Amino acid sequence: MTFMEREISGLIHHGWKVSVLALHGPMHVNYAAELDQSKVDKYYCLNRHLFSIRMLLSHVSMLIKIPGKYFNSLICLFRYYSSSWYLFSRAIYAFLKAGYFYEIARSVGVKHIHAHFAGRTVDVAIFLSKFLEIEFSFTGHSNDVTGTYPLLQEKIQLASFVIAENQNAYDAVVSLIPHDNIDHDVHIIRPGVNTSFFKPLVDMQSDIPTLISVTRLVESKGLNDLVNACCQLKERGLDFVCHIVGDGPLFNELEMQINELNLDKYIFLKGELPSTEILQLLNNSWIFVLPCIRVNSSQGDHPKEFVSVVEDGIPSSLIEAMSVGLPVVTTNVGALHELINSPINGMVVEQRNSDELARVLINLINDSSLRNELGDNARKTVMKDFDTYVCSRKLGSLILNTINKNKLEKL
Repeated sequence: MTFMEREISGLIHHGWKVSVLALHGPMHVNYAAELDQSKVDKYYCLNRHLFSIRMLLSHVSMLIKIPGKYFNSLICLFRYYSSSWYLFSRAIYAFLKAGYFYEIARSVGVKHIHAHFAGRTVDVAIFLSKFLEIEFSFTGHSNDVTGTYPLLQEKIQLASFVIAENQNAYDAVVSLIPHDNIDHDVHIIRPGVNTSFFKPLVDMQSDIPTLISVTRLVESKGLNDLVNACCQLKERGLDFVCHIVGDGPLFNELEMQINELNLDKYIFLKGELPSTEILQLLNNSWIFVLPCIRVNSSQGDHPKEFVSVVEDGIPSSLIEAMSVGLPVVTTNVGALHELINSPINGMVVEQRNSDELARVLINLINDSSLRNELGDNARKTVMKDFDTYVCSRKLGSLILNTINKNKLEKL
């Protein structure tokens, strides 16, 4: 994911050597195309490798070379994961993949493991850290820690430290720490962007009022409300263009809605694009729109038995738009209020209210001085609190402290 690639880029900038151990194959679109991917060693363990000869040989080798650590990890598996078939099956998956990565991690000299999202990646990190006798940490983003996933409390306790992407995630993590261990390391580190890449370009803005939204096409992004608001702009006789960049399960539904409202000459579904093309579209636009909504059901990878409400953390695309100096319009859902201070560096409208959204968009289209003021303040906000290199420096310091502490404990 883009924010992970930027975090890695920031760590490399500060002198870290980073290897990526990926549970899935690479995406076909390089979202963070502005980064030098050649500096990162990437190793993949795909699902088809789970029952491969290489997987078998990896585990046989560990059983011979590190039998004590191997059996201690198995004890951990049964201790924490044997209460249900759901947990046990996930643990077997994680145990196998951790074993697959063991020799790779050992050969490149991994000293610390950092995972993103409190799901299978953390399961793998737990077992791999036990095989290597090193510490692990993870970043909780939103629904992965605010939901009721099993073993979340245990994962927090086992981690050397936990990063929360936003205040909501931080509060959720802290609430799961027992009072007798309240000094457990939990920190907020915002998702960052490369502000020297995502920056305003001179004389790029279109002559026609241009709206843009960059996001995954899922229900929680509120894109149906954006389409309805655009319908009102059309009925007011405004000449405008709206680009929706991204892909997802609602692509066909949005396409049908656009056609039914005769908006196909106004709204364009651009699909997935790399960051270089997104930057051009952002700099050619007048306003960035992301009218997120709170979804009272499951969505995507979040089963309803664990996540009853889905809402956004802090979307990278919103930070990118603000870094470019665009005025942004969004809603007060999830952690968005931690980024947007309406009406200082952006505009906040009520969720699921396409009428209010249309009014705010019309006001911004007609008021260039307000657009410029919001855009300037948006850029300042990102430069201060959401710059990749500032955010990754803090993560690097936490990792270094953990590595040094681990060395001292082994002396």
